[in-house]
Amino acid sequence: MQLENKRKEKKFPGRIVWMLCYFCYIRKIIKGYKNQYDMQTKLQELTEKIYKEGVEKAQAEADKLLAEAHQKAQDIINQTKRQAEKIMQDADKNASLLKKNSINELQLAGRQSISDLKQKVVGLLERETLSTHTKSAFADQQFVQELILAVVQNWKPNESDTVDLQLLLPKSKENEFQSFLKQKVQAYFDKGLQVTWSERMKNGFKIGPKDGGYLVSFSDEDFDNFFISYLRPMLVELLFGEK
Repeated sequence: MQLENKRKEKKFPGRIVWMLCYFCYIRKIIKGYKNQYDMQTKLQELTEKIYKEGVEKAQAEADKLLAEAHQKAQDIINQTKRQAEKIMQDADKNASLLKKNSINELQLAGRQSISDLKQKVVGLLERETLSTHTKSAFADQQFVQELILAVVQNWKPNESDTVDLQLLLPKSKENEFQSFLKQKVQAYFDKGLQVTWSERMKNGFKIGPKDGGYLVSFSDEDFDNFFISYLRPMLVELLFGEK
């Protein structure tokens, strides 16, 4: 009995040591789990913090970009409005200028048309009152012959008896002038008058010194131009009250 008790006493301290070791091991394991849990918690907190900061930073960047986009859009809208207003102003200005120029051009065209019409009316009256008569007069050979004779008789610049003149007549009317020249002008041939014929002349005659310094033309066109210079102002004043 005593022997068994001794044996039991000997075994008891070993159990205590073993239990202590087991307890320490369990404690270590629990502490390890706790440390691991704490690390996971910290890691989770760090992750959440990083995520939160990233989200906030991204949100701030997004807000900044959105604000810049809104500002740029507003700037574009404002610039577009200014350009549109400028285009409208330029269009109004160009329209006003075009209208003014169009009115001026119409007024000028109107005045020009009226002036042209007046010229045509005056020209028509000139032809009716003057040109018809001058053409008729120069178609009358007796009138032309009398005019030639009057010019030759009164052409005395030096009051001399010589008639140092050149008389130019239309070649197409040579036969009509032969009788007149022989009967009426023959005496002036002896004093120096010279007659030549021109293919270019249609009617009338030209006369001037033999030296060729100049020739004075007498034709229906010459008389038209001469009389028109006096008749036209009178017609304009008579028809339109203008001087």
